Amino acid sequence: MKTKKFFKLLTFEIIVISAILAYFLIDSSYIYKWYVGSTNFVKQDKQCDLHKNNCKITLKDGSMLELSIYPKSIPLKKPIKLVVTTKNINLKTLSLKLYATNMNMGFIEKKLKKVGQNRYETSVILPSCMTGGMIWNANIIANKPTKSLGGVFEWTTAK
Repeated sequence: MKTKKFFKLLTFEIIVISAILAYFLIDSSYIYKWYVGSTNFVKQDKQCDLHKNNCKITLKDGSMLELSIYPKSIPLKKPIKLVVTTKNINLKTLSLKLYATNMNMGFIEKKLKKVGQNRYETSVILPSCMTGGMIWNANIIANKPTKSLGGVFEWTTAK
């Protein structure tokens, strides 16, 4: 009888210890990416110029992202404000990944925080480059419960 009780207790302890180890060792973002799959990106219209206008992207599920950058001159080594207006997206944050495409300037990863209904904001400082004329991409990602969707916005900084 004691042997049966011992094995039940041992099995219970193994399950509890395994659950605790899994909690601390497994990153939940990996589980989410495994469950949801890769992010489906849509690129902005090449005709849209973020120096002059806001740019809109309609995602694969019909929801919308609109990016505005202030100031419109998009200066380097000075704070710029990125504002995203959404349609059919109601999340606490959106993910932002900024990177240059014509030279490795590193990645800037930020969260766009919800500041109002359908409005998300963050500020960044873009690094400068000796050659100038950098082509920047802003990947804005909406990690919804069952899918991950994103928009790719592009602009060029002054030479």
